[in-house]
Amino acid sequence: MTNYDDNPNKYQTDNTPLAQAMIRAQAAQAEADTAKQHAVAAEASERAKQEEIDRAVELSMSKFNQQLAAQRMGVKTQGAIRSQDVGVIPPMAEIEKTTVRVLGGIEVSFQQAKDMCEVGQITQAEFNKAVVDGLACRGYAAPKSFT
Repeated sequence: MTNYDDNPNKYQTDNTPLAQAMIRAQAAQAEADTAKQHAVAAEASERAKQEEIDRAVELSMSKFNQQLAAQRMGVKTQGAIRSQDVGVIPPMAEIEKTTVRVLGGIEVSFQQAKDMCEVGQITQAEFNKAVVDGLACRGYAAPKSFT
């Protein structure tokens, strides 16, 4: 049995099959290393291009965007305006479609809650609060008669 050194220079003059295999392995490893370097460089280049595109898009979008400019200057903005913020009150038909929570979280329809109020199972104040909360969950302000 022959002992071979891992010194690559030793095998460059050796023409044995093992020496030739070592030379091919070294060449393949060098080629793999070069391919990996190219892939890493290409990935870094692509990432840099994408960051440049993102900056350009943000700049073009924010150039005339007053809300974004105000946020950057520290001015508080509300963002989206909800109907309950401006006091949009739904029609009675919409109110009657609202489910409400009564008696510690039991979810019932508007009509069932109204019937419970009429027979005295819940108070008028509990009914009104349940309707106000139910409408708020749906994004509506409650009519003044419920507040």
